[in-house]
Amino acid sequence: MKNYFIKISIFFLSICFVACTNDDNSAQPDEAFFNLNVGNQWVYKKYDFDFDTPGVYTFSGIIDNVEVVDIVNLNGISFSKIKHTKTSENNPSQYIYYEYLRVNDKGHLIGISENDISNIENINENSGNVYHPGIDFDYQKNFNQSYGSMTYSVSPATTITVENNSYNTVLYKGVFTPISEGLPSKTTEDHYQKQIGLVKRICHTVSTNYSWEERLVSYTIVN
Repeated sequence: MKNYFIKISIFFLSICFVACTNDDNSAQPDEAFFNLNVGNQWVYKKYDFDFDTPGVYTFSGIIDNVEVVDIVNLNGISFSKIKHTKTSENNPSQYIYYEYLRVNDKGHLIGISENDISNIENINENSGNVYHPGIDFDYQKNFNQSYGSMTYSVSPATTITVENNSYNTVLYKGVFTPISEGLPSKTTEDHYQKQIGLVKRICHTVSTNYSWEERLVSYTIVN
């Protein structure tokens, strides 16, 4: 079962999280945009692109239960410890992993993976990846890969509907521009609502037509 989820996670090495390279240059802090209090819980469903019906996504059977379980000190820096418990309708066993989140002095949501804390003595104020810049609308990230370039930016809040619920979200969008004519241009989207968190994520692989969405089903926020 663990191998099953690891294979799923490999897709994230395409363009969905390739944007998560820390490069903060400007911002106005707005710590209230993110809420990382212990006890917060979110439930997400994963939807896969239906190759037979373009534009349609089908529930994959995978559910991710996310919870802030603790506040921890990593080399003198405070992080919220996030527990992910993934289950699948096709297999009753669970896959559990952790990540560590904080909001920096620029108001950006910063994340560190479980593997990153193996060298905890190297963690500092510049460590981690930008998961979302909050309402720093001047923030932009550009970088090149061997297969193309990525440009990420923030869009003003807009209303979207997810799982029959309406949210007012700020979009952090990435645009992939390939260097090869054989690869199409693609996008990735992270929709966050103030004080709630991630509402919807849309990701694509670079080399195939596969894409998927993560949709918020329910949440509990501790003030």
